[in-house]
Amino acid sequence: MVAFALRWSAHGGVPHKIEHRFGMSTAEYFHRLAEHLDADPPAPRPEVVETMNFLARKRLWLCK
Repeated sequence: MVAFALRWSAHGGVPHKIEHRFGMSTAEYFHRLAEHLDADPPAPRPEVVETMNFLARKRLWLCK
């Protein structure tokens, strides 16, 4: 999940591929990703994690 997010974060997200790849809604994916980034951020540079977290929360907001 995080590896996928690392690949797309530089492009603003690729939500249309999430349901097929992960078998969950876009909202569920971004909810889980945001939780994971808060609890156990990956090793990349902090600004990359911050961007991923921002995009996940933005996508969650857009799903409402």
